[in-house]
Amino acid sequence: MLPEVKGDGVMNWLKIGAVVVGGIVVFFVLNSIIHVLLGLLGAIAFVAIIAGGGYVAYKLVGGGRRREIRRGRY
Repeated sequence: MLPEVKGDGVMNWLKIGAVVVGGIVVFFVLNSIIHVLLGLLGAIAFVAIIAGGGYVAYKLVGGGRRREIRRGRY
């Protein structure tokens, strides 16, 4: 075993502190990325629901103006 140097204890605490601070930073960065992605997903879902409702309303209102398609000799 190597003999302990006087600054080793301080260096170990600095390493532990760096790991803790790094973990906190990574947590906040991932949290903000997930928040942005969920916001975009919600916005896309909202637009899809509005567009789908508009499409259904258009089909219902314009349903009487369709021409009849004849098949065969019926």
